[in-house]
Amino acid sequence: MLREWKTEWMKLKRRKAGLLVLAFLGFTFLWIGWVVSDADALDLADGYRWMFSNLSMINTILLPTMLAMLASRLCDMEIKGNTLKLLCTLEKKGTLFDVKLLTGGSFLILYVAAELLLLLAGGRLLGFGRPMEARHAAYFLLQNISVSLVIYLLQVMLSFRFENQIIPLAAGLFGSFIGLFSWFFPDTSLFRWIFVWGHYSLLHFTGYTWDEATRVMTFYDVEPSRAALGMVLALLVFGYLICRQLFVRKEV
Repeated sequence: MLREWKTEWMKLKRRKAGLLVLAFLGFTFLWIGWVVSDADALDLADGYRWMFSNLSMINTILLPTMLAMLASRLCDMEIKGNTLKLLCTLEKKGTLFDVKLLTGGSFLILYVAAELLLLLAGGRLLGFGRPMEARHAAYFLLQNISVSLVIYLLQVMLSFRFENQIIPLAAGLFGSFIGLFSWFFPDTSLFRWIFVWGHYSLLHFTGYTWDEATRVMTFYDVEPSRAALGMVLALLVFGYLICRQLFVRKEV
């Protein structure tokens, strides 16, 4: 497995997958910079909760599209070059599938960790009143990594299934819109539960109240849905087993 994974990273040298991730990361923090550009003292007093609320919604919009592009870039090396059959004679199909998941998962974890570190640095630079709480950081990692891994698994299967990568990319854009709309539905809404992209909002961990008279936004903690987390983890485990088996049986 280590040899195959090393080979995968060698194949990525000219694919600029890292630049893709950095581009999305840069765009995310340009967006965050625009949000904080007109912040007042009340916003900065509870700045981390405020930023986690904004960043969770931004990730809901951007991550599905980024994961679709990343999966396409990682998989089209074999598809466009017609090297999938050759590779499957040199290594097991299941190993190739696992390597693709490990590589994309590594990019995802680095991306979310970088968001967290940059948020921490930005909070100190801007002088957020309350320190970042460890449980908020843990919830943020859990929310974005668990749901995104399920989405990435789906995108890898679509990328291997269709030679035309427009279809997987369209699925990523569709997921971004579904994820965004899910934020405007109540937690009990079936719309949030039946689409995996809606679980970003189900696993949110901050809420807020808006006072129209004083125009003050007050943030508070929300316990993420354990049922939603259990569903995401089940989708990840069973989705992996099913998708891996489908790939192994795929005619190349």
